Amino acid sequence: MSPAPDRAAGERRGRLLLDGHLVPGRVLFARGRVSVIELVDELPENAPLISPGLVDLHVHGYAGHDPVEDLGGLARALAAAGTTAFLPTLFPDEPARLGAQAEAVWRRRAELGLLGQRVLGLHLEGPFVNPLRAGALPSDRLHAPSPAALRALLGSSTAEGRGIRQVTLAPELAGAGELVAELVRSGVRVSLGHSLASADDAAAASARGARGATHLYNAMGAIHHRQATLTSFALASDALVAEIIGDLVHVGPEAFRIALRARGAHGLALVSDALRGAGTAEAEFESHGRRCVVKDGAIWLAGDGAPARLTGAEASQLEAVRRLHRAGVAEPAVLLSMACETPARALGLEHELGRLVPGARADLLVLDPRSLVAREILVGGEPVSAPAAGPMAGDPGKGRARR
Repeated sequence: MSPAPDRAAGERRGRLLLDGHLVPGRVLFARGRVSVIELVDELPENAPLISPGLVDLHVHGYAGHDPVEDLGGLARALAAAGTTAFLPTLFPDEPARLGAQAEAVWRRRAELGLLGQRVLGLHLEGPFVNPLRAGALPSDRLHAPSPAALRALLGSSTAEGRGIRQVTLAPELAGAGELVAELVRSGVRVSLGHSLASADDAAAASARGARGATHLYNAMGAIHHRQATLTSFALASDALVAEIIGDLVHVGPEAFRIALRARGAHGLALVSDALRGAGTAEAEFESHGRRCVVKDGAIWLAGDGAPARLTGAEASQLEAVRRLHRAGVAEPAVLLSMACETPARALGLEHELGRLVPGARADLLVLDPRSLVAREILVGGEPVSAPAAGPMAGDPGKGRARR
């Protein structure tokens, strides 16, 4: 009896994203992994771009799903939009409740099979952040840093049982420095954000092991020519890999170009910061008991008579790549590298994800070379459901608001 054929084996030809450049080649894969990368001399004019699947460090929901209510639906929806691995991101809460919620979400990962392997851990955006830079986070659910609060959050000597992979905190808060060190000892990546930290505060946290900055520019002190802030440190130092939202609403094109000039694709991880209503036709939806509206290329908290506040993105990572490219911010190779290789490296997974190298998982995007719309998406060499191009806002820069 002959062995069963390997359905996750095959070959794709196109301009391959290799080390930040697009070069003609072919990728062969078998048993869910890349087996061969080979350069070729010629390709058809309409040959696709072939990128690793995108990796999102910061996503609260997408296409009507969120990680608390439907982790499986979220994983499938993100894969169909080009994000084949991600950190489900939870909003802040009282530490014991948030820890229990994380544990419940993480248990469901085991039920998802192949896609469950692409749920890389949980990102907790708080609760140890600065109330003065809470932004759209629910300020009544924040908590002061303390060893007891951290023990309640982690639930054990390490965070593994609850799948906690990353925590955003504000390093200037009293007691935050000790928490940075303890989180690092527990195997948790620390990202600095929702913060009024000075550059000195950020440098001290980096010395204790912090390695990220959460959504650069947003919910942190602005650049000032005399007073150095967390933003200044994240732009001027290679110590942190900085998340950056690419919808062109949270960060305008000029500021995005400044970040690229300062840090390059190697130092910036393109994230979505998408909410449940992203990628749907909904004009309004509810998130954590608050009414959200989708307009002007982003998601806003409805204001009950007060001005609407920017809260999250309605663009997936791949849609953000398209927006940035259409706006002339950067070329596809740069933008795709920011969305796959840099975040994978930030998690120490660059040999598994985010790069086209032998032995990496065969998570592939086959993109139209002009529109950057996905022709095909593979996870472990297996095709996922036909993707949609996502919303194509005419002018997402309108209605920008400080966050």
